[in-house]
Amino acid sequence: MPPPTLGSLQIPAMFVFGDSLVDPGNNNPLYTFAKANYPPYGVDFPLGPTGRFCNGATVADQLGNMLGLLLIPAFNDPSTRGPNILQGVSYASSSSGILNDTGAQTGQIIPLSQQVEHFGQKTVPELRTLALNTTVEDFLANSLFFCNNGNNDFLKNYLLPNGNLLNQEVPPEFYDSLAHEYSIRLKKLYSYGARKFIVSGLAPLGCIPMVIAFYSNDTNQCYEHHNEVSRKFSAKIKTMVQQLNQDLPGASILYLDIYNIAKKAIDNPSDYGFKYSHTACCGGGRANGLVQCSPVSLICPKRAEYFFWDPFHPTEAAVKFLAKEAYDGLVQSM
Repeated sequence: MPPPTLGSLQIPAMFVFGDSLVDPGNNNPLYTFAKANYPPYGVDFPLGPTGRFCNGATVADQLGNMLGLLLIPAFNDPSTRGPNILQGVSYASSSSGILNDTGAQTGQIIPLSQQVEHFGQKTVPELRTLALNTTVEDFLANSLFFCNNGNNDFLKNYLLPNGNLLNQEVPPEFYDSLAHEYSIRLKKLYSYGARKFIVSGLAPLGCIPMVIAFYSNDTNQCYEHHNEVSRKFSAKIKTMVQQLNQDLPGASILYLDIYNIAKKAIDNPSDYGFKYSHTACCGGGRANGLVQCSPVSLICPKRAEYFFWDPFHPTEAAVKFLAKEAYDGLVQSM
């Protein structure tokens, strides 16, 4: 018997919270270095360089497509108002984190706390002014809340590319306090009406080309110190999700194990259709990880052969199977 189909009737909208892995261009109007609204970003995306840190669609874009939804718009896009919010909104902001000061060195960003408030204080009231086929409460309860946070709280803090921090241990209390803050934000979303969540763990930070370029002795090997940090905090997120499922009546929170999903493909690229899994398609220097992708960068002609698009972010091909894992997890949980 085939698995049940998830479509717009079951999940009418998706609301996205997170960082550059899912940002569709919210940083474009902000005074920040953390934006990607210029080529060659979007080289394979129908709308061109929209602000997505990818050559094509993000994992949120692809998951939304699998759910039968239209492209989820950016909150900061002036057209994301009225009926255009009925299939969801993305509040994600590149360089942002769980903590309010994460990413401040890049300029203006939208931390998770503010993303949540944009949803609760702006979007929910606007939904109440629109003609829905159901109550706003039922609409939100059936919608999906996709949350991808935490990577920058480490990359832009204890794991900065600085020789003095090369092997600095992250204090145990930092993991705990960060998980606690994350839990507060998710409970806030719940108080606004969210019930269905996907909450992802951290990516394998030791495998991104920037980290390999700075730290690894072998450009074909991930840097274990950073990966251990990813595993530790991902375990905290998983425990947090289990606790929230117990504490929040009616909530269904699915943990997405991005670390192990991505690591399998990085370690065994040919099994997933990749040729290059430790170097970026667009960038410069060692592993193409020392120089940010820019309009003057040479880009690889066959993007689908690369797991990483730039020094930090995966290609459209790489996130496609991450989205499939998220989709399959939703089907199994229905």
